[in-house]
Amino acid sequence: MNTKQKRNLGICITIISVVIIILMIFTIYYIQKNYKESLYMYTNQVLAQITEKYPDQEEEIIKNIFLDNTSENANKSSDNSEDILSKYGFNEENIDMENSNFNIIYKLIFIFSLIFIVGIIGIIVLYTFYIRKQNQKLIKLDEYCKEILKGNYILDLKEQDESDFSKLKNDIYDMTVMLKEKNNLLEKNNKDIEKLIADISHQLKTPLTSLNLINDILYTDLPEEKKKEFLDSSQKELEKINWLIKTVLNIAKLDSKTLILDKKNENAYNLCLEIRNNFKAMCEANHASIEILSSKEEVIKCDKKWTIEALNNIVKNAIEHQAKNITIKIEENTMYTKISIKDNGEGIDKKDIAHIFDRFYKAKNSKESSLGIGLAFSKSIIQNQDGDIRVKSSKRENDTWTEFMIKLYK
Repeated sequence: MNTKQKRNLGICITIISVVIIILMIFTIYYIQKNYKESLYMYTNQVLAQITEKYPDQEEEIIKNIFLDNTSENANKSSDNSEDILSKYGFNEENIDMENSNFNIIYKLIFIFSLIFIVGIIGIIVLYTFYIRKQNQKLIKLDEYCKEILKGNYILDLKEQDESDFSKLKNDIYDMTVMLKEKNNLLEKNNKDIEKLIADISHQLKTPLTSLNLINDILYTDLPEEKKKEFLDSSQKELEKINWLIKTVLNIAKLDSKTLILDKKNENAYNLCLEIRNNFKAMCEANHASIEILSSKEEVIKCDKKWTIEALNNIVKNAIEHQAKNITIKIEENTMYTKISIKDNGEGIDKKDIAHIFDRFYKAKNSKESSLGIGLAFSKSIIQNQDGDIRVKSSKRENDTWTEFMIKLYK
């Protein structure tokens, strides 16, 4: 029962109780008034008849009845007085007051008793009706909860009033919606995990097959140069497997929030310089260059280690797709720091743009050695720093380029 319902029920019971008390007071007052009037009339009639026969004794009779009324004299008078009514067959049990005014007293007592009983019954009926109504609500709520346990989410309980019972129903409604959403999310996660396991198995299958073949060949009698060649190939496959496992585990940690990124203010130019140094050898081998467009005063709020990891994947992806000129540009405003990485590589097909950040997705022009997880890892790192990453690209003749735009919000 909520505060409003308690107040309404209390008001009803109070009104009924006050009405009963007022009627009781009125009835008692009326009974007392009529009793005095009736007593006065009877006494006056009796005295009139007595004084009519004994006019000389009128004053003495009045004094004896009304003035000489001390307890001692009353008791003495009662002891010495003769029981006259008993001579004529009347006593306390059979005396008939039907024709006297005293009869109204009994009627008023009956009315008073009836009003009191009706009032009590009214309170009981009111309380019983309320309890029955509450029990019906509880039965309905119990049936609803049983449906939830069966997995039948009947979302039709939302109510707008402010009663405690309605609040409970609304809480159950909200809990039901939350459980349904969590159940759907759990099912989706299970499907994602199944897909992830299938993708990992598929990605591991190729390097493991290569390693088995290399291992079998190494058992044969080969020249030292050939052995070294096969060992180098084996090393590359092992590095690929190691990178895949490490990256997938890091993505899983980011998704489960067990890998906490520590955001600090970092110098933007120094961060970009470190990325360029990471690809110095690769750029020389592919005749590529990395240009940094940033002032030495601009700041990025990020986890330096993991942000460099994310940007490394983007730069590496650009070099692998024939980019010769890569530009890293830093722009800062009051809301976020924007990092743009633009290259003049092969570009990305329009149909691949929407899936470029999907895990294990391989675009049409992806390298055979690509695992399709590097950009997904970069996106996960950026998003876990309250950031956003987007890509746009052109693949027209003589105008191919790709630009990744990262916003790290302050």
